[in-house]
Amino acid sequence: MSGTQAEAGRAAAPATVAEYAARVRQHLAGMPAEQVDDLTDGLEADLADALADEVAPAGARGDLIALFGPPADYARELRVAAGLPEPEPVPGRRGLRARLRGMRADVRGAALRTTAGMRRQPWWPGLRDFGLAVRPLWWVLRAWVVYQLLLQLAGGRYGYGGGKGGWVPADLPTWVLLTGLVVVSVQWGRGLWLPRSGRWLPAAAGALAVVLLIPAVIWAGNGAVRWQTRYDTAYVEQPSDGIPREDGVWVDGMQVSNLFVYDADGNPLSDVQVYDDRGRPVRTTTDEGWSAWSLPGVTEDWNFLPATDEDGRTRWNVYPLLGAPNADFDWDRLGVDESAQDPVDVLTTEPRVPPRPFAKAPAVVDRRAAEEPAAGPSAGPSAGPSAEPSAAPSADSAADAETAATTAQSSTRDGGPGGATAAAQENAATAAP
Repeated sequence: MSGTQAEAGRAAAPATVAEYAARVRQHLAGMPAEQVDDLTDGLEADLADALADEVAPAGARGDLIALFGPPADYARELRVAAGLPEPEPVPGRRGLRARLRGMRADVRGAALRTTAGMRRQPWWPGLRDFGLAVRPLWWVLRAWVVYQLLLQLAGGRYGYGGGKGGWVPADLPTWVLLTGLVVVSVQWGRGLWLPRSGRWLPAAAGALAVVLLIPAVIWAGNGAVRWQTRYDTAYVEQPSDGIPREDGVWVDGMQVSNLFVYDADGNPLSDVQVYDDRGRPVRTTTDEGWSAWSLPGVTEDWNFLPATDEDGRTRWNVYPLLGAPNADFDWDRLGVDESAQDPVDVLTTEPRVPPRPFAKAPAVVDRRAAEEPAAGPSAGPSAGPSAEPSAAPSADSAADAETAATTAQSSTRDGGPGGATAAAQENAATAAP
């Protein structure tokens, strides 16, 4: 025992017989009160007589600890002399800090017992030194797990940059959050920035990180899958048989984002509904507007929105699809504002037609006129006379015949071919009653 500890012990020693007897009774706590009274009855008188005894060592005179021993030992001797067993310890109410210290001691003891066999192996010192060297990596991982937990408590707000999803921050606020957590975790690991009453914080944060490590990886993976859809659906390599396996419209192995329809004169049309031969709506996108599409000649990607029919249902086969650039959507509101559940809810501008491939398409010729042949005389002989008798002409037929005859005569006077005149006369004769 050092000099300082000895001085502290002498300062804490009981100064009077009454104080020494009180401490003996304290060490008898847990026993029935009647037994305590029987053991300590007349204790003060016995101690006073011993102090007055001339046979006591001169150095021990007045020093109760030196003369009678520690109060705990004196109380034990009284119990042994009376043949009484050791009392059961009385569980007292411990504060939160004391309970945490006890839990930490229990965990540490269990870990030491579990690793006792490994610590006797010759390779243990090298493994222990390696673990101590990579502790800074654990400090960073601990901060990342806490970062994932805070994002989940905030509604899963991961940001919308670079397709990295939930693994790393995607905007300035989340970067600031993760950086601050890493700095605090590293400082705690170095034993800095800890309040006097918070020495348990690093151990508690480490235990929390161990428990939530696997859930944090799952949270981050879910966030990444949600926002990588734009890259997964933008282009899919065409299979070897030439038949795309993905939904949507495909041209030359590339998925089409929109359709533009022009009339026969080459003018663009709007709100055109497109169906296939089975009456199914033809859709170019099937992700409900979450994917951002790259358009030829346009710097920023676009997101598209559906039309609404008179029954209030959304229609994705009304072309051209309307939309807006990706920057016109307030994506940060998703997961935070309960009224913002779909892309249309976070659009800050009015939806509009994206840039068309060309303002006017080439006009097409009248295909019906091209398919119908021009009227002309028949090259083949006329059909033979019918065996059936002709029906009697009506008054209108007679008038038509008279007109034909008059026309034929006029043609003869004007120098027309005789064949035509004869035919007209014959027709007139036939039509006469």
